[in-house]
Amino acid sequence: MKHAFSEPHSVRISGIGGQGNVLMGIILAEALLIQGSWVVQTQSFGAQVRGGLSYCDVLFNSEPIDYPKAHSFELIYSMHQTAVNAHVPLIHMNGVLIIDSTLVKSIPKEGIRMTRKIISKPVTELTENKFSSTLPANMVGLGLIARAGNFVTTQSLKEAMVKHIKAKYVEMNSQAIDFGYSLIEKSYNIRRERIDSVGRGFE
Repeated sequence: MKHAFSEPHSVRISGIGGQGNVLMGIILAEALLIQGSWVVQTQSFGAQVRGGLSYCDVLFNSEPIDYPKAHSFELIYSMHQTAVNAHVPLIHMNGVLIIDSTLVKSIPKEGIRMTRKIISKPVTELTENKFSSTLPANMVGLGLIARAGNFVTTQSLKEAMVKHIKAKYVEMNSQAIDFGYSLIEKSYNIRRERIDSVGRGFE
């Protein structure tokens, strides 16, 4: 008898080349592996390595994943207006949408119609003010994901991050993860909704 696998949770991290969104996805995937999940991580780059649309998808589950792609996402983290315009229509009903409002000035109507769980923070600006550099903005984003999505811990993210960051930058990036986690107070449990429209009872 063929085993029917449950559908995995899905996360898309999107931006433009040079923002570090693919590294975010790689670190998130490794953190989830550390926590014992089954994980699939894929990435896509536009025609331009720097400045073109790029994104990284992370699927995870408590059991094996039988298909490596998702067509919609329970959590989307978007770092640029180009990415928001392209990917927000893929948000799940009542999914979690996190945007960097330093670089995102508007949200497509599809996103507003699909969810009220919209977190808007000027991540790049806050990062520069805190660290005198925008380089760890992607790690700040991971901290935000950890807090908002409530499915990965900062400890696991830091353990995974160490494998991909030069030793002299580890402490700053560790602080950046904690800083991102501190930027919001509310967490959501990501899940798939079985309804057709946002109504009463939605968070």
